Amino acid sequence: MAVRDTSLLTNRNFVTYWSGQAVAMAGSAVLPVALSLVAVVSLHASAMAASIVSAASMLPGMLLTLPVGAVVDRLPKRAAMMWADLGQSMSLWAVPVLWWTDLLSIAALCVIGFVATSCGIVSQVAHLSLTPYLIADRQLIDANSKLSLADSVATTSGPIFAGFLVGRLGAPFTVGLAALGSLFSAATLLRVRSSEPPPSRTGEPTTLRRDIVEGLHFVRRNVILRSLMVINAIDNFFLSWVQAVLVVYLVRVLLWSPESYGVVMGIAAVGGILGSLLVRRLHKSLGTGRLLFAAVAVGAPAESMVLFLSPGHVGQVLTCLAQMAAIFATVCYNVTSRTLRQRESPEGMRSRITAAHRWVGGGLRPVGAICGGLSTTVFDVRTGIAIGCVSMVITPVVAWLSPLRGTDLREPEERRWAA
Repeated sequence: MAVRDTSLLTNRNFVTYWSGQAVAMAGSAVLPVALSLVAVVSLHASAMAASIVSAASMLPGMLLTLPVGAVVDRLPKRAAMMWADLGQSMSLWAVPVLWWTDLLSIAALCVIGFVATSCGIVSQVAHLSLTPYLIADRQLIDANSKLSLADSVATTSGPIFAGFLVGRLGAPFTVGLAALGSLFSAATLLRVRSSEPPPSRTGEPTTLRRDIVEGLHFVRRNVILRSLMVINAIDNFFLSWVQAVLVVYLVRVLLWSPESYGVVMGIAAVGGILGSLLVRRLHKSLGTGRLLFAAVAVGAPAESMVLFLSPGHVGQVLTCLAQMAAIFATVCYNVTSRTLRQRESPEGMRSRITAAHRWVGGGLRPVGAICGGLSTTVFDVRTGIAIGCVSMVITPVVAWLSPLRGTDLREPEERRWAA
């Protein structure tokens, strides 16, 4: 007998959580632009100083993600999220306060960026671990698609609002306004009910290092989680390779103006919204394994489209469509892989597994970007992009040969309907 699939929009508990995360994501999307403008415009920072500020915000991702996963597994996820959101909000509010008191400096901005990003990592790891405890198991892909929709909308509109707010309020006070998103998220978490069991206190006390190693070993032994990590690593590496030099190719080779680049990429980001809206339907019709393979197979053709274009508006339209397709596929993959990872992760280890995936995928992005840049110095920009695009074919090959191809999270009724 089929189980009735009640809409999550009628679930007040999930809607409360969703609204809090949507506002927090909107604030987070404003922050990168606003913090950069604080350094460059408000503090008149040099290019080197601005890069140091940016690096300070990236550093926690490499240093703290794995320890955070181990720590969050020992804590109630909802409480960890709430305190991390409060910590991020308070640290960011230091920017307008220090600016108002004429005490803001590059060093202070580095410390604030490090602290705020560290709190954000705690919140994100706990967020991905908490979601399965808020809804029924069969609604997990729907919940992830709705959360991804909020993220896509925020990513699309955040930089636009950031520019508007900085022009009206100034960069420091825009950071303070964006910090209200984390504060709102913390407030909504007070009203959210979770079926999360209390963290287990049984057994011998373990060290942080042992917990981290245990999480990594579990991923290594689980063929599904191991396959997802390998695919994420390869895809992030070569996608970062291409994206790092794409803007140079578009502006210097195809002669785009910076304004044209911003408009095209802003419109292309709508692909993320469409992916969030349609991923559940695609999952029902294709199944988990086939959707994962189709999503990663789109990357190389979509990114390589720019290599066949010439300057002009036609090239800009085709690039916009290609990037929209790439972003659409990325969101479909992210939602599906996240749901599969949540299903495969046992209670008490979900945060460590989430952190391990984020650490590997995130850690390879800067490496891929550097390799992409180096390829353009050895060859030229066009050849460097071509090498990255051709190498992206490795990802669907690995996905096809992996056990993921036979994986299917659909209910039996959905499988019979699709057949």
